[in-house]
Amino acid sequence: MYNSHGPIYVWLLTNMELLDGIVSAWNCHRIWPTHSPHAPSGRPSIMFAVPSLYGVQNFLHPIEQTKLSICQKECLFKDNPCQENVFQLCIELMTEHNLVMSDDVYEITDLYLQLRELILRGLDLED
Repeated sequence: MYNSHGPIYVWLLTNMELLDGIVSAWNCHRIWPTHSPHAPSGRPSIMFAVPSLYGVQNFLHPIEQTKLSICQKECLFKDNPCQENVFQLCIELMTEHNLVMSDDVYEITDLYLQLRELILRGLDLED
């Protein structure tokens, strides 16, 4: 599978999906009561959203949408996850060595390691 964003970008997206799954599992699990008065129990997502149910201060700070929009306009969003020449080199190496993209985190990690090794070998900088 070819992806115009490159292997590093897809690797990051795949890891982000994995982390999102971990966040979901964490937020939905139940923290069981303990004997410690400083350790509340409940579901983390509810504890975060409605801290008053647990007798604690709400530390969330609301932000105005206009201020958020200004910050977003000032941000620089990159198209590529790395320098253009490194991106093109990775695409060429993938084509030359018949390496393919994947949605699997382990295969993407292997692809990253293979590309890293090929680049270091090309620079004669192997570990």
